[in-house]
Amino acid sequence: MTASLPHRRGVSLGCIAALLLSPLAQAQTAAPTPKPLTPLSAKQRARAEDAYLSGAKHLSKAEFLPAEKDFARAIVVDPSRPEYVQALVLSREHRVTNLLQQAAATRPRDAAAADALVGQARALDRDNPRVTQHDGPTAIKPVRKMEVVGGVVLLHTNTRHSYHERSDIRTLASHIAADYGLKAVLDTEVPTKSYRIDVDDASYDEVMSVFSVLTNMMSVPLDEHTLLFAMDTVANRQRYERLVEAVYYLPAFTADQLKDFVSIAQNVLTLKQVSVKPGDGSLVVRGPADLVDAADKIFADLMTGGSDVVIDMKLYAIEKSRTQNLGVVLPSSLNAFSLASQAQSIVSANQSLITQLIASGVIPSTTSVYELAAYLVFVAGVGGTSSLLSNSFLIFGGGATTGVLSAGNIPTINLALNQSDARSLEDVQLRGSDRQTIIFKAGTRYPIQTSLFSDIASNASSALGNTTVNGVSLSSLLSQYLGTNSSGSNGIIPQFQYEDLGLVITAVPRILRTGDVSMHLEIKVSALSGAALNGIPILSSRQFSSDLTMADGDTALMVSDTTQNETTAVTGVPGLSELPGFQGGTNRNGTRSTGDLVLMLTPHIVRLGHRSPTGPYIALPPRPDDE
Repeated sequence: MTASLPHRRGVSLGCIAALLLSPLAQAQTAAPTPKPLTPLSAKQRARAEDAYLSGAKHLSKAEFLPAEKDFARAIVVDPSRPEYVQALVLSREHRVTNLLQQAAATRPRDAAAADALVGQARALDRDNPRVTQHDGPTAIKPVRKMEVVGGVVLLHTNTRHSYHERSDIRTLASHIAADYGLKAVLDTEVPTKSYRIDVDDASYDEVMSVFSVLTNMMSVPLDEHTLLFAMDTVANRQRYERLVEAVYYLPAFTADQLKDFVSIAQNVLTLKQVSVKPGDGSLVVRGPADLVDAADKIFADLMTGGSDVVIDMKLYAIEKSRTQNLGVVLPSSLNAFSLASQAQSIVSANQSLITQLIASGVIPSTTSVYELAAYLVFVAGVGGTSSLLSNSFLIFGGGATTGVLSAGNIPTINLALNQSDARSLEDVQLRGSDRQTIIFKAGTRYPIQTSLFSDIASNASSALGNTTVNGVSLSSLLSQYLGTNSSGSNGIIPQFQYEDLGLVITAVPRILRTGDVSMHLEIKVSALSGAALNGIPILSSRQFSSDLTMADGDTALMVSDTTQNETTAVTGVPGLSELPGFQGGTNRNGTRSTGDLVLMLTPHIVRLGHRSPTGPYIALPPRPDDE
């Protein structure tokens, strides 16, 4: 019987049984082997349900190991419930995720403890994609050569011998070959010339290297036990030297990088038969066995020599704005006027309204001019100069000479505060190789019109005028096939340029021989400023560029004040508001805005290449075609 589980994990009940019976699960749960399914009693169902509920409580408290034990007990008691199986898989997923999160938080302080936590997660679920991301990088090596012709391997002994003798070439060659369990065959053109050789405790390769340099001879294996000696000439190499063909598959290399491999094989190793297939990333090399072996070592060193670094970057942008309006706004002007003339002016201007009010009985006919003016201003709300009366605060004089003093505006008390605080976070993780340019963009591409062009087809159509071919107007043909409008007016073709708005991060890491990470960093934040020049929007950008060096796992913190503006407007009485003790009646309207940019940068070397400035030492004997 199988239980339906999440599609991504694809776990069956058999897999869960295997999980429960694993040594780790046995040590944790000590659950017995599940028995074949039989009808369960109510007591068994209740026991399984209690275990399931207990596991759910532990899971809600982030106690993943006890929850896993409870769910496992529920499955053992009642394996027919698919939700028990799903709960066990879920608790296992949460436990693995929790271990990986603890490892990420511990790594900056203790890398060994972080690796131990990752190891626990790997023991729980080795095939989990989140776990496999933490697996160490494996060495990338090219596929070893495929031998088509030759490639005989000599089966010589691994003994060491010493030689202090003088003899002819034939005798020396036969003596050396016999000491190492081989048979010597000499070319007929080998001269009978004597040489003295002095070598102490040397291996086969060391003796043959000294012998070939001393006598200017080459040796070619005929089979596993036979060695052919001949003079080292271009003709003899073409006649006797065995050629091997090697096919290298270089993954993830571009066409330009493959050209570098070809250049090394042709210019450094003088291999003349080299071909490359950029489509499948393969390189075919054909030549002498020693040169192909040298190419194999160089290619392997170049492929494993690069380093990779992961950059954890957190960018905080903080914008603060504070507007404060406090104080008293006093009248800025005073007006003095005659009360009688002002009242008479208001009554005269609204005579028809007064007649209607008297006729309807709203006001008596014996009402005085002052009372009529007061009614019109304060009750009916009419009168062109009523503000003089409504803002009046002092009456002086008497009778027909009564005067009124009025303020230009009513005093106002301001108590206003407006404050805003905006924060944004960009949490970015970048990975790249040594000296590789890494670019991260977050935002939009905004089109900006830069120029306008006239429609060439419209101009051509207008220039042709009434020209016809076989009775057909060329102007109409252009209008039909090139899109010119029927009126013949010139069309306009706009030209746009796209600008990146938002965040652009450019990093070029360099891994030093000391294990530190040197980095060139550029950060650019662009946005529309809201203004335009000749119809072209003006961009507001902030750019940061720096070179810094950090140890692996260390964090660099950089803080910058991007903007800081402060404005203050004062409203008061000239001279008086500047005196001590009278500033309480002054109104102050101030605005303060600040902007901060905080950058936290942590590099992690995840793949370390060469610590030495040189590659492998490959000794190649001189060849006659090199001279």
